Amino acid sequence: MYSSFKFSFLFFIFFIFIGEVGAVDAIKVNDKTQKIDISLYSELFVDAQNHFSYEGISTTLFNDNFKPANLESISADHANETVWMRFNITNDGQDSFSGKIEIPILWIDAVDIYLKSGEELRVENFSSASAFLQREIDARSFFLPISIKPSETATVYMKIKGWNAVSFIPRLYSQNRASERLTYVAMFNGALIGIVLIMLLYNLSNYVTLRDKNYLYYMFYLVGLLFLMGTYYGYNFQLFLKESPEFNTNISALSVAFSFFTALLFTRSFLDVNKNLPKSDNYLIILIILSAVLGLSSLMVDSKPIITYALAVLGALTFSFLLYTSDLSMKNKLSGSNYLLFAWLFLAIGELISFIMFLGYISYSEYVYDSFALIVVLNILMISFALVSRIKDAEMQCEFEVKKEHELADRLNMSKKELRELNEKLQRKVDRQEHELFEKNKESERFLIKDDITGLYNKTKLEEILTNELHRTKRYDYKFSVIVINIDGLKKINDTHGFEVGNSLMKEMADLFMRHIRYLDTVGRWSDKEYLVVCPETDADGGLVAAQHLQKLVEQNKFFFVGTATASFGVASSHPNDTLQDIMKRAYDALSVAKESGRNRAEIL
Repeated sequence: MYSSFKFSFLFFIFFIFIGEVGAVDAIKVNDKTQKIDISLYSELFVDAQNHFSYEGISTTLFNDNFKPANLESISADHANETVWMRFNITNDGQDSFSGKIEIPILWIDAVDIYLKSGEELRVENFSSASAFLQREIDARSFFLPISIKPSETATVYMKIKGWNAVSFIPRLYSQNRASERLTYVAMFNGALIGIVLIMLLYNLSNYVTLRDKNYLYYMFYLVGLLFLMGTYYGYNFQLFLKESPEFNTNISALSVAFSFFTALLFTRSFLDVNKNLPKSDNYLIILIILSAVLGLSSLMVDSKPIITYALAVLGALTFSFLLYTSDLSMKNKLSGSNYLLFAWLFLAIGELISFIMFLGYISYSEYVYDSFALIVVLNILMISFALVSRIKDAEMQCEFEVKKEHELADRLNMSKKELRELNEKLQRKVDRQEHELFEKNKESERFLIKDDITGLYNKTKLEEILTNELHRTKRYDYKFSVIVINIDGLKKINDTHGFEVGNSLMKEMADLFMRHIRYLDTVGRWSDKEYLVVCPETDADGGLVAAQHLQKLVEQNKFFFVGTATASFGVASSHPNDTLQDIMKRAYDALSVAKESGRNRAEIL
């Protein structure tokens, strides 16, 4: 009630002094118009009872009730009244004027705009409860596209209603300048999101590397800042649930409380308050609990002014305590505490100015509004510097301890002989470890299963697979087949073109086989000249069909260096009592038959 009376009284005094000024001039636009502050050309009327409609105030009877604003922005603290603004726009150019009217911030509940041009009346209802997907311009501000014909005058009435404070600065942009404004807002929001996300990823890598819980708490704090700035600058709308207009409003208090909560958690961990400042730790825990309770309560309490002032009190207590603990830690020469003090000081000043402007006690300024982002960036940098300072101090401490150890060694006056013996002992230990490592490497090499040139399984792995297949044959009356493949004329290719070409051909043919065998089959390099294909659950006829299929593929394929090439195939099917040597002998015998029969064919025994 007091706030309402104070606002009405201020307007009354204001009208007494400017009431004789008379009506303001119309806004003149043309094709060269770029940007105009509408407030300077507007008249205001305060409807203290929220009673009047457009039909009533647009009559000539209300002309004397409207008084010139003569202000660059309109701000009123705790205005429960409805504020009416009116102005005229005259197109004195030779062409039609197209542009947009912007109300830059969403600190109002609703704006009803009545635009009358000639006999045509256009009505637009903007509300913070309208989803972004329902707005003609998808942006954090309210935008009204406007078009005025040459020599035409449009009269605009704005009906503004706020839940807490009315703070707005309407502007008129040309079409091109409006596009630039939207681009600036998008790039501004993108830069903020990018900075926070980059810092999140960077500190995530630090946490994974160092396993320092301070980085984990810092990441939580960055998440809180991401949503806090999203609430303040409106990009929460674009990023999360565009179809839910209540999202930004519902989480605004929660995001502020969460930022307090994470800032306190990080400070408690970084400054080790429980150990270094035990008396202050109890108060810090109380503030952490209050932040959590207030954040959760904001989701259930409908009274926005109560939550707003509760957050203001909590913010004042939180920043006072953060500055106090940082200052005490700096006096105790705790590393990084000086940067942390500046970090909380920057953020406290930024949030104080923004909160006062949000409540309407100071006029809205675009520079002040956008400078909060710079303050947050400075806060992030100062905390990062604090973490880096902690690491550097730890390194210096390690170097100091090493230096002390060296000094201790010097004081022991160790003789050159003792040092030489120690060095020889260390050298013998190193030699022994190198020998053990060499032996282990040799042992590991024997277990390598891939061929270097083709990338296929080598003979060791193929023998293991064949042994398993032979065991299955003896136990389950099971059949499998093997195919030995030899490239025809490989020696001649190596002699003519060099081993590099031969190796390339081996690699290409290996890739061809890998692409065209069954998923059950296994192909590998059996020797310098042969491949081996193991075909489980395949009898002799099936093995021959598979070999003939591969033989045709090789014959029809074009290879990089040699063009065409052929291969011979020897097929053998398993017998119940076969050994590895038995089945491979039959396969090689079949390969010999294929070679002697003219090559480029598949034979089976």
